[in-house]
Amino acid sequence: MSKHPVYHSGELYLQKQSGVEAKADKLAKMMVVDFLSEQQQQFYPLLNTIFVASVDTQDKPWASIIMGAPGFLTVPDHKHLKINAQPLAGDCLIDNIKHNQYLGFLGLEYHSRRRNRIAGELIEHNDQGLLIKVQQAFGNCPKYIQARKAIVSNNSNHHPDNDVEEFSQMNDACKELIEQADTFFIASYHPDAEQKGADISHRGGKPGFVSIENNDTLAFDDYRGNNMYMTLGNLYTHPHAGLLFINYETGDLWQLQADAEIIETFNETNTRKIQLTIKQVRKLSSALSIEWNFLEYSPYLI
Repeated sequence: MSKHPVYHSGELYLQKQSGVEAKADKLAKMMVVDFLSEQQQQFYPLLNTIFVASVDTQDKPWASIIMGAPGFLTVPDHKHLKINAQPLAGDCLIDNIKHNQYLGFLGLEYHSRRRNRIAGELIEHNDQGLLIKVQQAFGNCPKYIQARKAIVSNNSNHHPDNDVEEFSQMNDACKELIEQADTFFIASYHPDAEQKGADISHRGGKPGFVSIENNDTLAFDDYRGNNMYMTLGNLYTHPHAGLLFINYETGDLWQLQADAEIIETFNETNTRKIQLTIKQVRKLSSALSIEWNFLEYSPYLI
């Protein structure tokens, strides 16, 4: 088990509000450890992408992705994950890791809907890649993941000549992608000295599950998950989020940084609404040399 408390004040508050403290405590004891289990050690080398949460100099979180041929993620031992690749050129992750070494990771195998998460600390970055010391590791259920087959079509990283564009608000192309999106990734951060850490999580739904309220505001309903409230707990204590939307046809990445508000809209399903006011938008054109083939929607959405 982890030597530090698993949950911080924001997570504990939301667990209490939802009446799931006992379930969350049981899950923490069963699932959350400070090392990579045998299952996780076998899982990460299968992947060709890993999603990363980092924070900038203002402690604002950003969501990123690093790619490579299967095997680019290795496990030197049960306490460390090695990423044998570099952040994509133009990704703010490059600058963020110079400022703050606390990172969050999500490993997602789309076609099997398997996923695992890590909270860790970057302890080495060189020409060979990034070495991460594991602080928390746990698995996630397969809910709301759309099955896709992802094949690396070119082992080279994102080319420096590809455009990186920055915007103060969402443009029409960004809005169109979000309106059609069935998946996005959300990064969050808890800045408390004792339990400092970043996290990145998956959100999925039928196209339209993320609503655009105006040029600078998004919203989505947060469905009941594993009762840990790790993402929402971070947003409650540090109301900022980083979003990542992938254009699965072109390989374009859209990174959005937003202020977050949790709106308590309890109903028969105890759903909360998350409202996101967009502050910055970055587009990395043709960033991913991966061919994505859609297989099917999550059965939880039928």
